[in-house]
Amino acid sequence: MSIDLSHLYKKNGSCYIEHKDVPFSNKELNELEEMCEKVPKEFVEIGDAGEPNYLTVGRFQTDVKKPKVVNKKFSKTVMNILDQQNIISYIKKILNTKKELYIRRVQFNEINKNCFIGYHLDIDSNPDYLAACVIQFGSKYDGGLYRVYKPESNKKFLDYKSDRFSLIVSNCLYPHEVTKVVDGSRKTLVFFVSDHFKENRRLK
Repeated sequence: MSIDLSHLYKKNGSCYIEHKDVPFSNKELNELEEMCEKVPKEFVEIGDAGEPNYLTVGRFQTDVKKPKVVNKKFSKTVMNILDQQNIISYIKKILNTKKELYIRRVQFNEINKNCFIGYHLDIDSNPDYLAACVIQFGSKYDGGLYRVYKPESNKKFLDYKSDRFSLIVSNCLYPHEVTKVVDGSRKTLVFFVSDHFKENRRLK
């Protein structure tokens, strides 16, 4: 597993993991989905990296000045699942790093019909972000492709259409976007990993 995914991640700046191979149990995935449905949400038109957006967001851990757990009634369950050693080890193998990894930001994204996430770089939100990990929940939607661009060319990209309970790991140095949802609702839980857990160095 780790060799193939690590190779794909290095080659493409991203990799797609099917439900049967993700490091979460079905019980954990169902608990994560339940918390995503219950967490308070807000509509967002400008993303953390300054990109144009049109989606609904529920926040579990923010990263404005530094990582901060919010909406604790719901985030406790989410963070207990995501922050398990086996999950972190799984991501470390894909990134091919021996450094300690930390989860800096966690949020639920719901992209409904005619909505999208604009082209952006995650490192513009935080220069220390290494990878974004995207768990797919909603399965009844059209459009909403996760599009990863080659850093040297905006004409070369990979598109991922995610199935329910799949996982995408995406290098934060690679520009990406989520194309407009044509029908239905695309629902994901996104968490960002880093080897730096102190103050957000973008502020400096």
